[in-house]
Amino acid sequence: MSVIAQHRRKIAIGLVALGVLLLVVWGVQSALAAASLLRSLKTVQGLLDADSMATDVGALGTLLHQTRRDVVTLRRNVGWLAGMGPTFRWLPKVGPLVNDAPALLALADSLTEAGVLLWDVAEPFVATFQGGASAMDGLGDLFARLIPVVPRARSAVARANAAFAEIEVDVLPDRLQGPLKQLGLLLPLLDDGLALAKSGPSLLGLQSPRTYLLLVLNESELRPGGGFITGVGEVHISGGQVVSMTFADSYAADDFTQPYPFAPEPFRQFMGIELLVFRDSNWSPDFPTAVRQGVELYRPPRAVTLDGVIAVDQYAAQLLLDTLGPLTMPGIEGPVTGATLLEQLYSTWAPEEGEEYGAWWQQRKSFMEPLAEAVMARVAAGDVDWLGLAKTGLQVVNEKHVQLYFTDAQARAVLAVRGWDGGLRASEGDYAMVVEANLGYNKASGKLDRAFTYEVDLTQSPPRATMTLIYTHTSQEDIACVPEARYDPEYTQMMDRCYWAYLRLYVPEGAQLVEASQHPIPAESVANKQPWDGEVRVSAAPEGAFTVFEQAVLLPTASQAVVQFTYTLPDDVVQHNADNTLSYHLLWQKQAGLGGVPARVVLHMPQNAVLCPSQAHPSANDAGVLSYDVDLRVDSSLHICYQVLQGE
Repeated sequence: MSVIAQHRRKIAIGLVALGVLLLVVWGVQSALAAASLLRSLKTVQGLLDADSMATDVGALGTLLHQTRRDVVTLRRNVGWLAGMGPTFRWLPKVGPLVNDAPALLALADSLTEAGVLLWDVAEPFVATFQGGASAMDGLGDLFARLIPVVPRARSAVARANAAFAEIEVDVLPDRLQGPLKQLGLLLPLLDDGLALAKSGPSLLGLQSPRTYLLLVLNESELRPGGGFITGVGEVHISGGQVVSMTFADSYAADDFTQPYPFAPEPFRQFMGIELLVFRDSNWSPDFPTAVRQGVELYRPPRAVTLDGVIAVDQYAAQLLLDTLGPLTMPGIEGPVTGATLLEQLYSTWAPEEGEEYGAWWQQRKSFMEPLAEAVMARVAAGDVDWLGLAKTGLQVVNEKHVQLYFTDAQARAVLAVRGWDGGLRASEGDYAMVVEANLGYNKASGKLDRAFTYEVDLTQSPPRATMTLIYTHTSQEDIACVPEARYDPEYTQMMDRCYWAYLRLYVPEGAQLVEASQHPIPAESVANKQPWDGEVRVSAAPEGAFTVFEQAVLLPTASQAVVQFTYTLPDDVVQHNADNTLSYHLLWQKQAGLGGVPARVVLHMPQNAVLCPSQAHPSANDAGVLSYDVDLRVDSSLHICYQVLQGE
């Protein structure tokens, strides 16, 4: 063998050895990174399950940075290999996982980048807070550090959202589906939080003092905006701190030396109310509209400039107390909890034996201010499950037990996108919202069971819809239906009354009423002694592009009413797609203040209609009649795609 050949052979062996060595190093490095990442994820899970106040801030920061390094190492080393995953989608069992490997790796990369950015900003604030400082201390410094990194963090979150959209969560292993579905809910919230960062200093009074109006709603006397406005408070914030907070009966907001507008006709007919005052101002189910009306009618003894309005009902207060834990209040026997709140509220409302009417009237809602002060004291002390509080806050806003309005334009825009502003939302297709008002001077709304069915016949052109509303009065007391304003000795007795319900059904603009059930009410059961003829009124909604069907119903105790509206929908509720498929989209909004209402959507499909792949599965499919169960705790959206096959 020649010398040259020997040299070539040695070089070849050397290159192979080097390649093997590099491959071993690459494999070991990747394996170590993967193992480290798994350990980090387990540690993170443990921290999430532990007491957040006991978490070692320094250790958490180290862990996040290590997780970030592991993800970067894995993406650099195996990113090209993960990119080949879709080629092996056919593999049994692991096929879906390897198919989504590129998107999963991109998701991890984007999230860890955003996580490290935000943690480096927040770490000093968290450490100070754990050291015993108030939750509001250091907010100015926190926002000063946060705002410059927001663009980079939002960019990373946007990439995470894009990667998540490519993942077929439902076909992945079960152990991944739960965390990924939770992540899918949190990602938009993270972006919303970052979008609100610029507004944070303004909303928290860090730049100048802010004043917010707090509306206390009673959903037992249901109104379109969530409940009768029973109390009102002013919350003054400066430097991130609540500097003062005052509460009053909603009647105290009136000043009849000034002019008032006429009340809507249903108030005049069923309650004898001629003028629209502050406590009745939430007649619109659109919270921004109701806020504008309420602020105009809010007339306290001294002028005030408001920077926002927050409406809270009793159910939200109960959930908040469940999260905060028992509170102690002066003059209240025993701890105040979510379970005991209403009973204690009702007992303090009732007059003492021998108490004069005037004195009782002045103090009947005195429970509100000390309760708010006890809540704020608990929060300021930091003795709070912050993660639990955040979850509760998200729940009550999503379910419209808390409604928010701010004068800050950016904050309003974020709330509107998320549907947190309590506003009516435009729909690209079909739309429905049932709005109920208790117009009977009572608290009987809490004794009503409700069940709704919305049926749409898509075989017709234009489509025909029928909304069926079933109301059941569960009180078994035998009470005459006499329209009068009176207070019973016990609060709960006001629930055992006849129910005067004024119903409005918001539907797409252009819908045409075909027929409806009739619900006449005799003159002796109407405040203005003019009988209700039972015919549906049709009007254009002042809040936007909606048609409104209006009907009044009187439910005696232990009775049931079935209310129906049948109408044609505009043709464009069914969209024709470029691929020759058809789409039907329904947005069904829930009314603020109501709990979950069992509801069902029934769709009559055209003959030979075939659903597109990846559709929401109906709860029943009977010969082309699809049924979907809906829990109206939140706004509900249903979208189906279908194709009508040509008959042979």
